[in-house]
Amino acid sequence: MSAMQSPYAVALEIAGPAAMFTRPDTGATPISYPVPTFSAAKGMFEAVARLRSAYIQPRWVRICRPIRYERYVTNYGGPLRKPSQIKDDNKYQLNATILVDVCYQIFGEVRAKRRTRAGAGRRRGLAGHPRKVPSGTRQDHEKVLFGLFKERLERGQTFYTPCLGWKEFIPAYFGPIREGTVPEVSITLVIPSLLHSMWEHRQLRPTFRQNVEIRNGVLRYE
Repeated sequence: MSAMQSPYAVALEIAGPAAMFTRPDTGATPISYPVPTFSAAKGMFEAVARLRSAYIQPRWVRICRPIRYERYVTNYGGPLRKPSQIKDDNKYQLNATILVDVCYQIFGEVRAKRRTRAGAGRRRGLAGHPRKVPSGTRQDHEKVLFGLFKERLERGQTFYTPCLGWKEFIPAYFGPIREGTVPEVSITLVIPSLLHSMWEHRQLRPTFRQNVEIRNGVLRYE
């Protein structure tokens, strides 16, 4: 896999004992996709650095450990319970098929938002960060987010705890790409339908990609 040509290419590595990137078609007994969805990957980048005038778009992901599934059982107390269960504060047992012992390297590209205007960054500044963005070109905003992301990732700073799908699945490692971590080149398969994103312009509009291929341990989000 060749490196991306973008001058603002970023990457992170995440690993942990368990992960769950839910396939919507598996209903009440959810099963995980073998890789993070586009939305999950975007959330990992945003845990490190965010900017109102620019964002990090996930481009591709490496699977760096064999795909392993195990049965997982937990007591569910969320909003998808029956009204009577919510009223009486009763939980129900949720059975799921999760991934275990996972490691991913996720690569992305910093991009300015289309509506970025000269001076907009100066007025608004960084979301959750005291620095101000220089006014001017789209590249100014991309450069600021690029530098902020690299600085915070190396320091281990995050706005919220990153997770491997479900919030309870926190990573054992989250940070820069580690030397010696390599993709599982034996993994080649096709995902018939892969959830891309649940939201569009702040509206609930699930979108899917069809027949997405993982080749030599690598999946491209685009």
